[in-house]
Amino acid sequence: MSTFSSNSVSLTYKIYGEGNPILLPHGGCVDFNYNYYQTGWVDTLTNNGFQVIGLDFRGHGNSDRSTDPSFYGLDNLSNDVMNLIHHLSLKSAVIMGYSMGTVIALNLLHKHPDFFSKAILIGTGDVLIGQPPFEKIVQGLGKVFDFETFPDHLPKHVSAYWSFFKELGLDRESMKAFSKASYPNLSIEEVESIQVPTLIISGENDLVLGQGKQVAQKLVNGEYSEIKNTDHFTLAIEPNTHHKAIDYLKRT
Repeated sequence: MSTFSSNSVSLTYKIYGEGNPILLPHGGCVDFNYNYYQTGWVDTLTNNGFQVIGLDFRGHGNSDRSTDPSFYGLDNLSNDVMNLIHHLSLKSAVIMGYSMGTVIALNLLHKHPDFFSKAILIGTGDVLIGQPPFEKIVQGLGKVFDFETFPDHLPKHVSAYWSFFKELGLDRESMKAFSKASYPNLSIEEVESIQVPTLIISGENDLVLGQGKQVAQKLVNGEYSEIKNTDHFTLAIEPNTHHKAIDYLKRT
């Protein structure tokens, strides 16, 4: 595990393998290890010639945390990824985001397209451009942290986030602040301006962010794939998700 300073915030990151670098922004209320290492993505990607670069968001893993919502938000998280790129002196990379990580990835594809050769957005949906906006979803999920014990009265796709924060030892007040921060959607026009080749992979039964077919259609070079019989969480470990991603990455 390594650390670097992003605008005076200490963040942890890990690098595995050699080859074409691929950045993996993770989902909210988990960390890089939980989202990508434990689900087999590090092995999948390194075995296919990629150098995996994983960053723990602010408030996650061993990165710095705060109970101030302004510490988080889309701009800060996106800037952290770019600062890591500069810290590692990368000239170009693939970016593959999951859930919250797809929001960051899409934002970076819009603001810094020259740094990215390809992108994959997994476990995402049309809330990135539609209604309700993504940050409303995050704020709604964030209410799960108000409960001292497991909220078994809530839908499973919501109460799962309480389990994640307990299992990973995340700080309750930091997660509340994270969920209250600003994560504005890109406009449809901004999405339509993105030309980086991008694959969107959604789960057929994803109740968290839904499906992202409309986002893929708005992208100039967007493709869409939907994995049957998967939800927001099982999508990460489904072998077909891994196969789709590698097939896309290996295309010339």
